[in-house]
Amino acid sequence: MNKSLPEWNKLTNEVGAEFNEFNIIRGKEFISYGKDIWIGYFCFIDGSGGLEVGDNVTFSSGVHVYTHDSSNYRLYNKEKDPKTGSHVDRAPVKIGNNVQIGANSVVLKGVTIGDNVIIGALSLVKDDIPSNSIAVGSPCKVIKEV
Repeated sequence: MNKSLPEWNKLTNEVGAEFNEFNIIRGKEFISYGKDIWIGYFCFIDGSGGLEVGDNVTFSSGVHVYTHDSSNYRLYNKEKDPKTGSHVDRAPVKIGNNVQIGANSVVLKGVTIGDNVIIGALSLVKDDIPSNSIAVGSPCKVIKEV
């Protein structure tokens, strides 16, 4: 991702682009996809902080991937700056090759998921997941190395 990130308020949402008519892709120009990607129904994929997706990756229905959040804006009562978006924190997400993300899971900003990983359904991925593992839960934890 060599492109500098856009102003937060100039990002666009695309509904139904590329994958199916029931998902939303935000900041498409800041997402790089490998080969053989499946994004299921009702997914939200956020590229506003930078997103790299490897080859052979499946996002099951309902998966959300976030590369930004504004939690600190509310928590610390920050001033909202519509020009700079300084109230929005962004960090890239990297998803390796041969990854299955189970239904209704959430991947938070700044996370790296390695190669050959299965994330179980309904998982909250808030920390990096190493290659060759199966991880589940909220928060997501590795339960098996493969």
